[in-house]
Amino acid sequence: MKQSFFAIAVAVLGCVAVSQSALATSPCGKAEALQIRGDTPGAISYDVYRQLRPLDAHRLALFQDAGTVKRLPDGLDVCEIADDGVRDPSAVLVHVPQGNMAWWVSAANVENAD
Repeated sequence: MKQSFFAIAVAVLGCVAVSQSALATSPCGKAEALQIRGDTPGAISYDVYRQLRPLDAHRLALFQDAGTVKRLPDGLDVCEIADDGVRDPSAVLVHVPQGNMAWWVSAANVENAD
């Protein structure tokens, strides 16, 4: 009885340790790990990103209602898609690790993750 209880306790602790280490590591490579700085709109396409500039509250609301823009919160960990195919240094294509979508954000609203 004691041996089976001990084996179960060790198995549970092992699972907890594995899940904690998985949460601590970033799915990005070190160079691609970024963090959102300040709440910012993320556009689903580069064309929508360009239409948001300069930011206008009315247009932003319309794009959010249509589902082509999503507000990304301050401090969100993201991965940069370095080979985005666009030569615009003001725009950065990022992937949110917990989601399936990539989003275009302003380069002013991302910083290297610590």
